[in-house]
Amino acid sequence: MRCVVAIARASCCACLFACIGTAASDEDCAALGDKFVELYRAELSEDARKLPAEVLDGAAEAGREEIIAQCKAKSTPRATVKRCLAVETMDQFRDC
Repeated sequence: MRCVVAIARASCCACLFACIGTAASDEDCAALGDKFVELYRAELSEDARKLPAEVLDGAAEAGREEIIAQCKAKSTPRATVKRCLAVETMDQFRDC
């Protein structure tokens, strides 16, 4: 019985480490940047939508690059990235 409990605990620890301890990959960080762009464009005000497309695209790309850089620099956990990818508003994204 002790052996079964020890194996179960070891399995739980391994799973917890894999879920929480794994840093986001470059692809994960890029997906996070893409999510920023998606939310940014979806929540533009009517006044902002009147700006030239080049301005809006430049702002979206600058934000995307900043998100990716922060994700990589902070070794953001993969679980955090997954949680942030599921949000539906920019306010929720900021809270990630």
